[in-house]
Amino acid sequence: MCFTDASTGYIVGAFGLALRTRDGGASWEPLMHQCDNPKALHLYAVRGVAGRVVIVGEQGLALRLDEATGRFVAIDLPYKGTLFGLIGNSSVLLAHGLRGKVLRSTDGGQQWSTVATNVQSGLTAAALDERGRFVLVSQAGHVLVSGDEGASFQPAKVDRPLPAAAVLALSPGRVLLAGPRGLAAVALS
Repeated sequence: MCFTDASTGYIVGAFGLALRTRDGGASWEPLMHQCDNPKALHLYAVRGVAGRVVIVGEQGLALRLDEATGRFVAIDLPYKGTLFGLIGNSSVLLAHGLRGKVLRSTDGGQQWSTVATNVQSGLTAAALDERGRFVLVSQAGHVLVSGDEGASFQPAKVDRPLPAAAVLALSPGRVLLAGPRGLAAVALS
């Protein structure tokens, strides 16, 4: 789910589900007919980053909201595998997914490069920590940290790896992981 202001929000899901609210969530309208997703591929994440709304999903599908037409138009990516999520700041956008794949754009999603992670597991969630670093977590318990806006990632030392489905920044240098085995607070170096 992504809200761009107090009224306008988007939510995506299985089989190409895409909905928008313009009244803060009181009602929702379908957007499937306004998405370049003719195969009705699963959509896994929608995020507003640096004034742009972007969706990612199966088979390397990425869509960007064209404000002029109100359509989500396809973005050409250098990866055709599943992408689980997006994260970014005012100058960079990252997409992450299967097999440790991370894609990086510094021009609002026009061009993308692949970032090496040395991880072969699905990168399931991401967060920005209190220091502005990107943190990615995997279904196998990896915690990766980038202090250079996603240009590179280093593994964080984790005493007891926890397969993670979600990550939340806590106090500076700490994140909370959530997964099928519960919750764990992890200190980042």
